[in-house]
Amino acid sequence: MKLYVDKSNNPNLDPTIAEAVKKEKDAGHPAKIVVRGYFPNQHAHLKDYGLDSGDLLNMYDVFLGTVDMPEKIVHYRYNPEIDKTRYHLEGTDFALARAKRDGVDYGRTMIDIDLYGEQPLGQVSMLNYLDRREENVVSDIWDWRGFRSATRYYTTFGGLSHITFYNGEGKVGAQSSIMWQHLDGKGPNEWPIVQTSFEIMNYDGQHRWFDSEQTAFDYFLSHEVKKYDADLIMS
Repeated sequence: MKLYVDKSNNPNLDPTIAEAVKKEKDAGHPAKIVVRGYFPNQHAHLKDYGLDSGDLLNMYDVFLGTVDMPEKIVHYRYNPEIDKTRYHLEGTDFALARAKRDGVDYGRTMIDIDLYGEQPLGQVSMLNYLDRREENVVSDIWDWRGFRSATRYYTTFGGLSHITFYNGEGKVGAQSSIMWQHLDGKGPNEWPIVQTSFEIMNYDGQHRWFDSEQTAFDYFLSHEVKKYDADLIMS
């Protein structure tokens, strides 16, 4: 087995890496693309290179047990998280829709709905829940394959504070906390937002804690190389 690490940090994948894995596959040699980042629409781009989900080893998919999740089309008008008895849906364009409160508050937008640009159109990318000031307080992220894969929580100032990731059964599979990093001599507006913890509930039967996504990826690479007895190829 050859594991080709894609460092492009791009949901569309590095064409050079994807083509190398396709050549290996066509020659009958086992190979996979390895990706660190969380990209809910990445599986939509595999077919651009003649590949399928079995050719991708995304760290988040492995941690969450969603490597082989079946694809299903969930149009925003039929998304189970949007109660059509409470909300009136309006399509704005191919990339955005809105759910507005029905009844006495009719007209107030409750959910901004981001849609994937990939085919088929109309699939939910994010459900952005708004408060009374119409500011985003929570966002549900939907995988292109048709399931809710994460929830982002925001501070009162709009900064990201926490992310919950879900496994294939819809249960919490991982959690990531984000905080401002205090820097002496800098004002609060200049403090960077950094990841402070990354908890994995079940990675090959083990409950793991990491201080960052990069630390988790380093461990992930060494573990997967041993698991597959693989050659690691860095781009």
